[in-house]
Amino acid sequence: MKTNARVHVRAADVRKIIKDLSLLVVSFDHLGSAYYDRPEQRALQTDKFLMDVKAFKILARIRAVLSKAYNSQSTKEAITELEEEAEKLPYWEEK
Repeated sequence: MKTNARVHVRAADVRKIIKDLSLLVVSFDHLGSAYYDRPEQRALQTDKFLMDVKAFKILARIRAVLSKAYNSQSTKEAITELEEEAEKLPYWEEK
């Protein structure tokens, strides 16, 4: 897929994604500011926030919406290329 190609996503989905990302980004900023000098408390409050808002479900839903749009509007080659790039990401692993 050309880098300037377009993928269309429903406006309602985009609005929801923007709101969800705003919730997460602004909250992380506030958490970092509130507990910048107390890393243990920041970690505890961040964990609590992630669980309270079900952040992992939010992010999984965002990924699903964007993946569905991309996969339905892209060539098999473009999809394969993205999958190969994703395999190279530095995913967290337990040491």
